[in-house]
Amino acid sequence: MKRQKRLLAVTGITVLALALAACSGKDAATAPADSAPDKGDKPVTLQFLRNGGFPEFPADGGEARQVILEALGKSGIKGIDYKVTIAAGDEYTTKLNLLASSGELPDYFDIDAKTLSRFIEQGLVKPIDEYLKQTPNLVKSIPKPYWDQVTYDGKIYAVPNGTRPEAFNTPSVTSILVRQDWLDNLNLKQPTTIGELHDVLKAFVTQDPDKNGKNDTVGFGATKTIQTNQALLTQFRSIFGAFGIAPTHWMESGGQIKKGMVLPETKQALAVLQQWYKEGVIDPDFPVMERKQLEEKIVGSKVGVWEDDGYLVNPQANPVAGSLVKATPSAKLSLIAPPKGPDGKQGFPETNAAASAPLRAMSAKAQNPEKLFQFLEWMASDTENGGFNYVTYGIEGKDFTFDKASNTITQTVSYADLYKRGYSNPIRMVFIIDRRWTTPEVRSALELAGKYVIPNQLWRTVQAELDYPDLEAKLWPEYLIKIITGVWPVEKYDEFVQKYYQQGGQQIEKQANEEWKKLKK
Repeated sequence: MKRQKRLLAVTGITVLALALAACSGKDAATAPADSAPDKGDKPVTLQFLRNGGFPEFPADGGEARQVILEALGKSGIKGIDYKVTIAAGDEYTTKLNLLASSGELPDYFDIDAKTLSRFIEQGLVKPIDEYLKQTPNLVKSIPKPYWDQVTYDGKIYAVPNGTRPEAFNTPSVTSILVRQDWLDNLNLKQPTTIGELHDVLKAFVTQDPDKNGKNDTVGFGATKTIQTNQALLTQFRSIFGAFGIAPTHWMESGGQIKKGMVLPETKQALAVLQQWYKEGVIDPDFPVMERKQLEEKIVGSKVGVWEDDGYLVNPQANPVAGSLVKATPSAKLSLIAPPKGPDGKQGFPETNAAASAPLRAMSAKAQNPEKLFQFLEWMASDTENGGFNYVTYGIEGKDFTFDKASNTITQTVSYADLYKRGYSNPIRMVFIIDRRWTTPEVRSALELAGKYVIPNQLWRTVQAELDYPDLEAKLWPEYLIKIITGVWPVEKYDEFVQKYYQQGGQQIEKQANEEWKKLKK
């Protein structure tokens, strides 16, 4: 068997080199003279492969291609052309694997972490450290922990997703949503502790918060599972956070890391949740609730509190919130901070922004890496001659406006129209979170969500987790639901911890700590 490569931290030399490059203020336009072709040279056509559903995007790049190439030239970057090929989902995976097996990978392409590891083993992709030295804007837009996730044997092999510096561009956007109009109807304040939250939930169940004269409302709504593109998450994350725990995150404890679900604070949170369920302040249907059913209850004004994104505070920014307000015009949602627990702890699990969209890697046979990274640096540059707006919003004055005073982007055409003309997501080879298009209330909600996060000490998936996937996918959800609903006593949690370690958790924890210690060097 081939030795599995393990994820390592960016070496001190690499970090120093990137830092020096970022501080130098060099732009991609000041690349070494030997990489710039003479005026008469034929441009290198960079081949891109994107994973996405963009049926409107024209095969020839549309009108945007010429505009972008001209803008590149004005910024001092010449000798570049590009072609984007698009596929989606399983079709993309099949296409990527076929290209890999035939030795015809494009220059730069979308990839997930597992496939990246395999491609590195097979020598299909190459490290990009030396090219990042010429991309200060790209480097500074991506936090070091994200670079760590794409570093193998001390070398960086992919470009993860970045984020703009504004506080509302936080990767973590989730907290507790509450029906503010119900609070107002009952003259209640927004809860700040788990005790206050309990009292609000009880009032929402017993005091007719919607004033319809019926006993038809529930307190805390949730689903049976929370599946994201990153992981299977735990319900009632804010309550675990009140005890300083994120069950599926790696938490530092006693000089090592352990999954939050095996720490004693998890048992304390389960005791609270079991009591709440017994009292009826948690929706009794949550163990069988799908996301669609929860949304139906939200739109039907049956749920007073649930965990969701800050976008819902603006009905125009979210279809569920929009449907709620259409059905109940007086409805108003507020995002509140996760409640404090008995020791003053609070928080929501940190979101892994590096995994929220595809990683992007460079083929080992890329025809001109220097030109490729000049292009990527231009895309990441939000300067007068930079290309960030071109590849995100289109042409200023035609496709969007920018109000500098309020730092607000207003899109004036649809994304479908942008795609049709060759702009925006299909050509975003560098993905940087930018929410300047949001309203002030959404910005405030997102800033609040990003303020109270419980970090994950290790985002790396170790081999043992792949060998024993049922520990988080089946064993933990079974004990979680059966303990909360009172089918099993809280003391049964100790049995879960024992089974976790006996059924593979010991190996998982050992491998995770080995990786964690490497990252801390």
